[in-house]
Amino acid sequence: MRKYFIQTFGCEMNKADSEKINMILLQSWLQKTSDYKNADLIILNTCSVRKKWEDRVFWLLREIEELNKDRKNKIITWITGCMVRKTWLNKKYLKEDLERNKAKNIEYLENKYWIFNNDDKLFPRMLNLDFTLRIEEIKYLNMILTHIYSEKIWNDDKFDDYLKQTQLRENKFQASVVVQTWCDNYCSFCIVPYTRWKEISREHNEIIAEITNLAQNWTKEISLVWQNVNSYWKQKNLGLWNQEKSAWNEWIWISPFRKLLNNINKIEWIDRIRFTSSNPHDMTFDILDAHFELEKTCNYLHFALQSWNDEMLKKMNRKHTYNDFKKMVEYLRKKDSYFSISTDIIVWFSGETDEMFKDTLKAIKELEIDFIYIARYSVRSWTLASKIYPDDIPDNIKAKRWHILNTQLEENVKKRWEKMIWKVGEILISWEKDWQFFGRTRNFKEVFFDKIDGIKIWDIVKVRILEVDTWVLLWEII
Repeated sequence: MRKYFIQTFGCEMNKADSEKINMILLQSWLQKTSDYKNADLIILNTCSVRKKWEDRVFWLLREIEELNKDRKNKIITWITGCMVRKTWLNKKYLKEDLERNKAKNIEYLENKYWIFNNDDKLFPRMLNLDFTLRIEEIKYLNMILTHIYSEKIWNDDKFDDYLKQTQLRENKFQASVVVQTWCDNYCSFCIVPYTRWKEISREHNEIIAEITNLAQNWTKEISLVWQNVNSYWKQKNLGLWNQEKSAWNEWIWISPFRKLLNNINKIEWIDRIRFTSSNPHDMTFDILDAHFELEKTCNYLHFALQSWNDEMLKKMNRKHTYNDFKKMVEYLRKKDSYFSISTDIIVWFSGETDEMFKDTLKAIKELEIDFIYIARYSVRSWTLASKIYPDDIPDNIKAKRWHILNTQLEENVKKRWEKMIWKVGEILISWEKDWQFFGRTRNFKEVFFDKIDGIKIWDIVKVRILEVDTWVLLWEII
């Protein structure tokens, strides 16, 4: 039985994609291994958002090339994810009698035989790369493996639609559910729209059916994932007007995403609903209110600020202002002072001055952001920024600003988390390590305690917070 190894880089969406790959390969009678040196097939599910992930991929490919020097049966290497523009094969697998088709980047292949090409620019850089496969074209995987291995590799549960492909969830109590694909926002720094495809939302009833099935198989926590989940079905007029007026004397729009949350909330056995990631300009107050009006939606939200400075946000092609973001944070915190907010910040985007950076630092302190994913800006080919904006900030300055922002984050964490001391809440126990249980509060704070007889993973227990241990809370069971 052939063994495969899969390495996932980047975001929660890539992790969900890897679960789809796992399902197909296991149904095709391949065996998963945790050691890439023992694998016959290595899959690198890549991320291009940050250069360090791409560097890691190139390093692994060099390692595989060295391993292959001493192996009779060479390791087959497959790259998917954001580094891939087309589904194509290494030239050694090409059929000479087939007409080549140089399809444009990220356009779907209209003919299965178009995979017999190798125009993807990854091949000249990675001579030992066997094939690239865009995750949206996962239906071609078994055809490619059959061609490479010269024997039938089959799967008895195939779907032509990527969104309908079942995921293999190794943790049956927690599930990430894909609600849409890709992104139409074209932020000037972001590579995703150039490596994926236009935004497509899954059918409402299809998602509800999947989550209902998960609940019947003991799943307690649902995470709705994709690049911009709150834009779910924004391209279709599926909303409804609520005949009540908001605090600002405006009609409340019931968005398609809020409608989806409402129906997930009705599913029995599901205890917690989370979603990520969200974009401020697509955020509506009915979605914010869902955190308080639906008992299963957790009081935690991740949405990306990127910068305090409105001039910089405009340069990034972000469609919100700082005041837009601040208004939503204040709205949530007014309803629940413990409500957790996490965000993304880019330090030293092209042209960012000291004053602009200080504005961002001030915003993080003012809003008491609970957690920040801090990225040092690096140019990504294909993006608008790579074409019109110079990367004019030295790396040592970027590093300095990163540490300044991280220091402020540590102060925020201490201040926000100390507020929770003596607070009572429910913990969903998620994993164990070194004789301790770990889990998260409903507002996404990580907590731990020593194992206790009679309590197991994925029990829900009521606890009291005792103290803060850096990034983790120590608590006792009530």
